[in-house]
Amino acid sequence: MNRTFYAKLYHIDGLARAIGWRKLVSVLLRRALGIGSAMKVRCGDHELLIRPTDSDLFVMSQIFGHGEYEIGKGGQSALNRLAAGWRRRGIIPVIVDAGANVGYSSIFLRDQYPDAVVMAIEPDRQTHEVLLSNCAGLERIMSVYGALWCREGEVALVNSERPSWARGVADGEGVPSVTLRGLLARLPKAKLLMLKMDIEGAELEATRDCGKVLKHVPCIIVEPHDFMFPGRGCLTFVYSLLSGRKIDSLVNGENLIFIASELLAAPAASRRPTTGGKRALPVRAAKAVP
Repeated sequence: MNRTFYAKLYHIDGLARAIGWRKLVSVLLRRALGIGSAMKVRCGDHELLIRPTDSDLFVMSQIFGHGEYEIGKGGQSALNRLAAGWRRRGIIPVIVDAGANVGYSSIFLRDQYPDAVVMAIEPDRQTHEVLLSNCAGLERIMSVYGALWCREGEVALVNSERPSWARGVADGEGVPSVTLRGLLARLPKAKLLMLKMDIEGAELEATRDCGKVLKHVPCIIVEPHDFMFPGRGCLTFVYSLLSGRKIDSLVNGENLIFIASELLAAPAASRRPTTGGKRALPVRAAKAVP
């Protein structure tokens, strides 16, 4: 079967799972007619904006339809136990969502990990505006307009003519750049629970000189882009940081998932259910952070 045809069926199925067949037909009809204005769709407990002629429908299919950021019940429970333990010690668990696009991944991760604060980073201005709308009113999501990089300053947005999920950054000017260390410094007593990266080949620069921050991170989720940049070794620093650690590796959709093995091997007696999302947390509704 033609791979393009299979990919279309995959996304149609995922979008139907996420928003239902009736709304799916409406989205696809608008796409066929070239109507690009954002429309609202109900996705689980959330009402979200989707732009029919952009890549939003594919992202929604992957995240909410096919659950490509799920790490399994065992892994999710282990991270939630760890995050709850940090909270009891006064530590804020942080999930950095680099390449948050229109916010679907940030919302999904927020719902999965109720003790964590999600820092949603997106370098495309228009896409970031949609992210702000989608995350408005949701506690524990901090929106950051910018790009994850090896230094504070500016970078250039590239591939701006392509769909929003394919845009990346490179050396240059125009978009604020932030470091992982700088992001965590924005919250008191913050500790990295998860790093999620979908940043179109910028993984090498984003993780350069992050050894102290990433050395013991419990979970990394990354979409590799070596196929786009042969010879660059986009995940070189990620692999070097994992060297010597006991790590479980998973593949879900387009993502590589690395999770500390000791979390999954925790004795059953220590596995207590988390309290859900009912406790009061210090970071409230999503807002833009310069």
